[in-house]
Amino acid sequence: MKALLTAAAVAAAFQVQAEGSQIELNRLHIGGNLTHNVIDSPFGGSSLDANGVSVFAGYAFENDIPQVNTYAELGYSQTDDFFANNDIRGIWAAAVAEKALPEVDPRLSALARFGIDFGDDDGMFIGAGAGFRASDALSLRAEFINKDASTVYQLGAVFHF
Repeated sequence: MKALLTAAAVAAAFQVQAEGSQIELNRLHIGGNLTHNVIDSPFGGSSLDANGVSVFAGYAFENDIPQVNTYAELGYSQTDDFFANNDIRGIWAAAVAEKALPEVDPRLSALARFGIDFGDDDGMFIGAGAGFRASDALSLRAEFINKDASTVYQLGAVFHF
């Protein structure tokens, strides 16, 4: 139910944006991640880990900060079983800032992410990573995300329209 309400709220926000101005298709992107998720034991025991996947869609916003792109992303993540048929899945939303690094390589960027998970690992999360613009249509990402109950390492691909 919470996921349905979240999806409706995001759809409404895009509708309001669309009424004020046209949504530009070249600002949209879709992507997917392969993830490795770790739940650390708070009692000093062994940690649990599981692999997973994530799919998402995003929209780039205009800003006045040179060499920085800002995005809103909405996605769905799911892991394999951590133990006894217990996986983690859910919808998430995030704000992403991407800073170009032309002094190193014009194709490289640094990423920062802040968001909220509405699924089994519900709550706020924060992340950082790096991006590589392979072409005008494809970017690759490597990220570290710290969620309420888990740590996520992910490799992803982003397809730009």
